[in-house]
Amino acid sequence: MLSYSGSGIPFIRPPEDGDALADWLEAAYPDEFCASMSFDPSFVDELCASGFIPMATGEEGQGEFLIPKLHTVRSVLSPPEVAVTRTVRRESSRYDFSLDSRFGEVLDSCLETHGDDWLRPPLLACWKELFATRDSRRSRFASMELYREGRLVAGEIGVFAGACYTSLTGFRRESGAGTVQLAAAGRYLEACGARLWDLGMPLDYKATLGAHNVSRSEFLTLFRAARSREARLAAGPFQARDLLDRRAISS
Repeated sequence: MLSYSGSGIPFIRPPEDGDALADWLEAAYPDEFCASMSFDPSFVDELCASGFIPMATGEEGQGEFLIPKLHTVRSVLSPPEVAVTRTVRRESSRYDFSLDSRFGEVLDSCLETHGDDWLRPPLLACWKELFATRDSRRSRFASMELYREGRLVAGEIGVFAGACYTSLTGFRRESGAGTVQLAAAGRYLEACGARLWDLGMPLDYKATLGAHNVSRSEFLTLFRAARSREARLAAGPFQARDLLDRRAISS
């Protein structure tokens, strides 16, 4: 339930209706973060299924806090509109793309790349549990992976809510691989019927990919419309060039 005094960060605890919380934030709260001491997977699942991005803060021995984020401005993209340059298309012939093959390794690589400022231990443990139980959750955690000659060179962790996919964090191990991974991810989402790619905070590289910025109110409308549909996921592996050339994929 929501606990809010009218100033500071709203404090939430389970159980919580994620949609009602999102609507309250849009109507009454100008900032982006809530806070909670609960990392219960069912609680985080509810928040992800309502459009929040689960983040965390804290220090070992000093307390850990879940800080779900609902951006006031969100970067979004319709998967068919992903921009694919000639360079990316040419380079993609060297790579393979898959879903959910190495979730743990991708998550570890993201932590190694970005550090633990917000990828805190209880949050990572929660994500691992949500991935392990993804078939019984409202939201579905996933890893997208790019391989070169069998070696994992780029990837990201994200979460599906119906036919919306939200990117949470990613990494790359060689120059150019991250750009190919993003383009392949967009074409994969198009092929599996995703209606909305939620990229979170606006950044220049997302605009280059083809994303545009929307208000929180517009995002919630787009998110809920996409959430009401289903994506048809297939694990792969697929040749990245086949995805960029929009060749059919099947489960």
